[in-house]
Amino acid sequence: MTTDAAFDRTIRRIWAEYFGADVTETERPGTSIIARDRLAGTGAVHIWNIGMRAFAEVDPELAGPLARLIAELGPDALLSARLLGDVWEPTGAALIFHLRPDDLIRRTPEPPLTLRRLTPEDAGLVQALNDACTPEEADEGYVAADHEVAFACLDGDRAVSVVSGYRRNGFMDIGSLTHPAYRGRRLAPAALAAACDVTFEIGMIPQYRCDALNIASRRVAEVAGFTACFTNEAISVIG
Repeated sequence: MTTDAAFDRTIRRIWAEYFGADVTETERPGTSIIARDRLAGTGAVHIWNIGMRAFAEVDPELAGPLARLIAELGPDALLSARLLGDVWEPTGAALIFHLRPDDLIRRTPEPPLTLRRLTPEDAGLVQALNDACTPEEADEGYVAADHEVAFACLDGDRAVSVVSGYRRNGFMDIGSLTHPAYRGRRLAPAALAAACDVTFEIGMIPQYRCDALNIASRRVAEVAGFTACFTNEAISVIG
């Protein structure tokens, strides 16, 4: 059986590999500045707090100035929106959850609702659910029938809660979306558990992310057995 410490180190190792670092880097306080071409011209900084370290993905034009700032503040300085001050604007903060196999809590929807795996042919069901939610909710949930892992709770032939995941940063990144009229019935945790079972079967670790202020989405993860492990902060230059 994998211990909590070993599982935690595995998660940190996968994240470190994504950032081109060794897992031991997550055990040292400080900030690693990583220039990303995909952020060129955006003035954006994405800060991932993994273990004891901050990994900052930045617009390449900001890499030099931010590295000099960290050097001035000292090797243990952790980059953050608060540290950067008023010339920067926070644009989002997220919680990152992971799940140990032994912690998974399985649920089944109450009849007459049913649970089944989706295929790309179910795209219309997912689109109807997206249309029933606000654009912001659909964007944050980001579910799709053609994702590698996708499950839905169905009321008849209507998808009322969908969970789906795709490979990202070395994990199976899973999102959820529930019809407004069906919230509070723990349908998303049921679909999430089914998606996690498949994720473990293919040898991957589930990951769930949500806005730090979205209490309902956070509860979906917690009810399924996930633990909040890390934080992500997005900021950009004002003006």
